Amino acid sequence: MKKTSLLLLTTLWVFGGDIAVHERTGLSWQDNRFAEEEKFTYAEAEKFCAQLKIGGHSDWRIPTIFELQSIVDYKKYDPAILDGFSSVETDTYWTSTQYMGDSDEVWGINFKDGSTDANGKGYDRRVRCVRTTNPAKK
Repeated sequence: MKKTSLLLLTTLWVFGGDIAVHERTGLSWQDNRFAEEEKFTYAEAEKFCAQLKIGGHSDWRIPTIFELQSIVDYKKYDPAILDGFSSVETDTYWTSTQYMGDSDEVWGINFKDGSTDANGKGYDRRVRCVRTTNPAKK
């Protein structure tokens, strides 16, 4: 399958409708229907990302709060996400960042307005898996 890319003003590259690459951060983002249609508990989201295979890559994971915030566009509302993403639901998405040292809660980001909130791991939330596009060379 041939992939084409499009440079957007938001420094986002989009590949084949399944992956969006944020040029500034070097992160690749899952951008398919599962990012907007499916909800998971935290454990299910971890498993989903670990088993995800898109674009020949299988090293997907749940993003940290800082990574997920990097694709929020706080000048927009409903959805508050950078231009270039094709799949988004204005709902809360999981992050891997633990809330205040509580192993039962993690931060989530709502893409209606970019707000953050603590989420118990047993709740059903959406997930947008991420991978490092260009890992730092040691």
